[in-house]
Amino acid sequence: MSRWLHHLWLTRFSKPKGERILFRTIKERPVRSVLEIGVGDLTRAERLIRFAGSFLPNGELRYTVVDLFEGRPDPSTGVSLKEAHGRLKQLDAKIKVIPGDPFSALARSANSLPETDLVLIAGDVDRDSLARAWTYLPRTLHQKSRILLATETADGDAYRLMTDAEIAAAAGANVKHIARAA
Repeated sequence: MSRWLHHLWLTRFSKPKGERILFRTIKERPVRSVLEIGVGDLTRAERLIRFAGSFLPNGELRYTVVDLFEGRPDPSTGVSLKEAHGRLKQLDAKIKVIPGDPFSALARSANSLPETDLVLIAGDVDRDSLARAWTYLPRTLHQKSRILLATETADGDAYRLMTDAEIAAAAGANVKHIARAA
């Protein structure tokens, strides 16, 4: 399938429908670095890495995943840390796999993730941990960073772009780390 047709399929017709916005967002403004919080079975991450990488020279995409892996309440809903590392390392990107809930993972690694262009937050991520993680998340962002937040639906995660006001409210006083464009 031609690249153009493949991009059209991913942005307009792929399943689950709630993830199409991810591909459209990347197509509108290609990214060099992605932070995905909550990866489930890795299907979405693998598709996104291939898609985002198609806009960049080989190996220039930096893709970081944060997940509970074996610590999930139901381990059958995701992959192990070892499996995630093995599968993602086969793709053409600089991969970083960080185990833990959003708060503990970002507390340990936020300073090593500067200038992240796109943050994806899955619908099954623990919301209390995510609320505390906002203390560290702004350290990873820059003025044009975009954050897509999912809610769980019967058809899978449905993502939406967070507004600057929502980001500021979530980050509280830490929003000063981001020189958001008006």
